[in-house]
Amino acid sequence: MNATLSKIDAGGRLIIPAQARKALSLESGGPVVLTLVDGELRVRSVASAMAELQTQASSFLSDDGASVSAFLTSRRAEAAKEQGGSIDTQDQAVATTTESDRGA
Repeated sequence: MNATLSKIDAGGRLIIPAQARKALSLESGGPVVLTLVDGELRVRSVASAMAELQTQASSFLSDDGASVSAFLTSRRAEAAKEQGGSIDTQDQAVATTTESDRGA
């Protein structure tokens, strides 16, 4: 199904044909996510939007998780130098545990 003609009623409601609702797993009365992209209105199920967000978050954490941990360790060392102390060994253990939990 590429394109379907529909109308917006006086109340601003748009009828989504049954075939499109079925293809998108949309239920009557169920929530949807509307996104404006390049002059188009995109309609997705909440489950689809959440799955995309989880994929993006997972990708971000796997790509940047190690660098975030390294940054935090470095920043803690700098802060310790500024205060004339050293990094708390518990902070080091937390950073190491966090990295091993991610499989780093």
